[in-house]
Amino acid sequence: MNENLLYDNFSPTSPQISTPATHFAPAGRDASSEIRRKTEIIDRVPLLSKALDAMPDMVVVLNRNRQIVAANKKLLEVLGASLAEIVEKRPGEAIKCIRATEGPGGCGTDEHCSTCGAVNAVLESMDKNAEATRECRILVQTPTEVVPLDLRVTASPFEVEAEYFILAAIEDISHEKRVAVLQRTFFHDVLNTAGCIEGYADFLVEDAVSDPEVCKRLHALSSQLIEEIQAQRELLHAEAGDLETESIPVKPIQVLEELRTQYVNHAVAERRRITIGHTWNGPLITDRRLLKRVLGNMLKNALEATPDQGTVTMSCEDSGDAVAFLVNNSTVMSTDVQLQVFQRSFSTKGEAGRGIGTYSMKLFGERYLGGCVDFVSRESEGTTFRLRLPKKPSGVT
Repeated sequence: MNENLLYDNFSPTSPQISTPATHFAPAGRDASSEIRRKTEIIDRVPLLSKALDAMPDMVVVLNRNRQIVAANKKLLEVLGASLAEIVEKRPGEAIKCIRATEGPGGCGTDEHCSTCGAVNAVLESMDKNAEATRECRILVQTPTEVVPLDLRVTASPFEVEAEYFILAAIEDISHEKRVAVLQRTFFHDVLNTAGCIEGYADFLVEDAVSDPEVCKRLHALSSQLIEEIQAQRELLHAEAGDLETESIPVKPIQVLEELRTQYVNHAVAERRRITIGHTWNGPLITDRRLLKRVLGNMLKNALEATPDQGTVTMSCEDSGDAVAFLVNNSTVMSTDVQLQVFQRSFSTKGEAGRGIGTYSMKLFGERYLGGCVDFVSRESEGTTFRLRLPKKPSGVT
């Protein structure tokens, strides 16, 4: 980082406190009189103060020495402090980070501060004169204990009356991080348990003494349990934006046959038929697992909408540089349903926690497979959901 950039806008006559040593960020500070002058500049812009107080996250306005010159109501409420109590301090000092007193020049100057996302976000913002966002893990001293916090800090430079400031928005993501850890632990443990159940089911299926119908049903249910757990895990990763994909050669007919086999004994397929229509079977390169996830949701959705003795048909059509997977059933959706079908948590069942299937079709099919998911629903042909995919992902030759 070019530290000269950190001081480009300083006036040589600005009152400064002598600069102590530092193990990371610059340690110099403005004198109290200079802080008061800059606070008054912010106060002369009433609209800015109102905008800061309207923000749901904690927000501070910093000078180039990372000292607080203004803060919004949210931050003061969380800290249980007045602006007078935190002005001139650096953010780590205001929230009582345990490292803030360990460096020779306070917050940002200890060697541990080199890994602090808050300090790095502010320094990067000043260095590049642009918005910067970093995650920050810190330990905060409360009256009774040391508490770990996970924060997301977004720093943005701005000018008022030719003075340079940094707006730092601080979002507490501790709950988000805890939930992520619990989810990973849950999915790991429950998949292990479900895998054991499936193993015992396989053993019973091969055991000649066992009731074949009971064993077959147990095996199908255990496989279904694992599939649904994996689907939920993938959905959470997809929404978080960290789902990994793997593009490999895929034969459409094999995918459709596997889906028919998978769902023919599913509860939603009881007293219903699953057929495979005309299927193009040329070369397709895509993520096989996510393709089956999207088509599986289409198939399950169609089966749920199909009356007893009805038929759901899957097919695949050639479309030049793309292919179109189609899942059709005879039921027609109402206009009201058609207008909301891809909205998250919307369900024709009217039950809390449902409505994820059609939403995830869009999420997986478009964001991760690079395709297009749509549907038509009319009296002449029933309802057809379509996944249109490029035959090769962009960048694959």
